[in-house]
Amino acid sequence: MPQPSFSSRLAALWPRQRRRPGPAHHTADRNALTDRGRSARALARGLVPAVLGLLLSGTPLATPQASAAASPVCLSGSLVFDHRDAEAGTAKPWVTSPARNANWELWGQTSPGTASRLLASGLTGVDGGTFNACYQAPGSLPELHMKFLSASTRTWRVIPDRRSTTPYSFTTASLTDVATSRNLGTVKVPSSIQGAWNVEDTLNLLYWNRANPDSGCWTSHQANGACDQLTVVWDPGAGDGGYWDYGNTNYVILAGDMPDSHHLVLHEAGHWWQWQLYNHWFPRVTNCNPHYINRSSSTTCAWTEGFADAVAAYVLGDYRFVYPDGTSYSFANGRSTPGWDAGDTVQGRVGSSLLDLWAANGPDGGNWNRTIRLMTYNAGTDFREYFMTDRPTASPPLSTTGTARSIIAGHTIDY
Repeated sequence: MPQPSFSSRLAALWPRQRRRPGPAHHTADRNALTDRGRSARALARGLVPAVLGLLLSGTPLATPQASAAASPVCLSGSLVFDHRDAEAGTAKPWVTSPARNANWELWGQTSPGTASRLLASGLTGVDGGTFNACYQAPGSLPELHMKFLSASTRTWRVIPDRRSTTPYSFTTASLTDVATSRNLGTVKVPSSIQGAWNVEDTLNLLYWNRANPDSGCWTSHQANGACDQLTVVWDPGAGDGGYWDYGNTNYVILAGDMPDSHHLVLHEAGHWWQWQLYNHWFPRVTNCNPHYINRSSSTTCAWTEGFADAVAAYVLGDYRFVYPDGTSYSFANGRSTPGWDAGDTVQGRVGSSLLDLWAANGPDGGNWNRTIRLMTYNAGTDFREYFMTDRPTASPPLSTTGTARSIIAGHTIDY
């Protein structure tokens, strides 16, 4: 039976259809790439982040008149969230993870009877979601509290619906008469909105691997201070989600327990990122609703879906796709793999070819960096154009012979 893909619908190109939970062979439009666990390669990537663009300053936004008695009053701690880990299998164990590079704000009263105001802002650390929010206070502060938002600078955000411009947020309990620094310990995201921070933290993995040395933005098409923001809508009560809303809001739309699958989050973000690499252009995709990981669709569908599949697997360091219910499907395939159609109209053939070209022992130098650079300046419509026309124009050229040709041929793509 064909294994259906759970990936995005390009909403401008075909009607929306509601997702239905259930076994892979009963659910239309599901992706499938699978192996077990994250590899050491993925962990290495996730722990060596690049510097975020447009970093919010951790210094006070408002400072009182300098005084010999003024001293910093700080609230410190670490921000974490609970989530069910679909990547760990169908048992989906509860895991507590740090919310890294998440926006924080320090609010408080600087004199009795005044309104609480923003005193400082910054980002949680990559070393466990730590924060240290400080304000130069001339004396005791009547009230002080923290606010946390499901966003990372103005580079990405998670909002509750398409009409909103404000990320999810929550505040800590107010402290009164604060004259010295306080350690809040572990601050946990409220259970009803923890999925927003799961998405926020997952997007770090794509950002850290974006292969853009030119700026802190998602691609080199924008300079610092003018980055496009990736927006994810997550509605825990919605029944419709799991796609990139191309041509309308251009938001990634998630619903229910979809944040539990990091593969799904990164797949949908991968569509948005390819659009960014192509400088707000995207191929006219045909015959893609529904589409299946192992069955023929079209060259444009296989290219865009295969690229998004490969983005998620590459960033997480495995060879699979994981559904929100914890089931997964292997991306391994060859000429004799049963149940698979052949050629570059099959997204699984395209995605696995890309992963093998980028692999540590592959012909592209052990990573995807040269392909990402190439795609920034060559907007291809399908895999044939990428492989045959664009790869030779890379600097230095990416191979289309030898090992590279053997890799795609092994996945039944013959040019």
